[in-house]
Amino acid sequence: MSPDDNLDLAHDDQLLAQLAAALDALDPVPDDALATARAAVQLDRADAALAELTYDSLADAGAVAMRSDTLVEARGLGFVAGGYRLDVELLDDGRVVLGQLDPPAPARVSLETQDGATTASADDLGRFRFGDVHGPLRLRVSTTSGVVVLTPWITW
Repeated sequence: MSPDDNLDLAHDDQLLAQLAAALDALDPVPDDALATARAAVQLDRADAALAELTYDSLADAGAVAMRSDTLVEARGLGFVAGGYRLDVELLDDGRVVLGQLDPPAPARVSLETQDGATTASADDLGRFRFGDVHGPLRLRVSTTSGVVVLTPWITW
């Protein structure tokens, strides 16, 4: 490589930096896309079984009657992976995430969002709950037997 080649590379780096700055100013990448990309890179368990979505009530969109006279907007989701079924309900009232692992098993459940992760314990019946949840989320369920189930990102 000649000294002239080094000059061309330095010029190319400057040109690319200027181009990147112009693109960032004119058409920035949306924050939620950046957060989702960062979270995907942070997948710290390569042995996690990625859960397959098998049911989404969004196709049936509507209000579901709960144990009261009022109607609460809800979305039901079903996932399967690693020999487990994971049923999840997203309730707009209070932004609550309810879930149950089947077959029932005690487990540690992490709810991951753009802002970080929160953990809860699933009881002996495999049930868990998170409140005040906002934005896209995914669940990571780690059973006491060592199975890790990871849902895809869920837009809420």
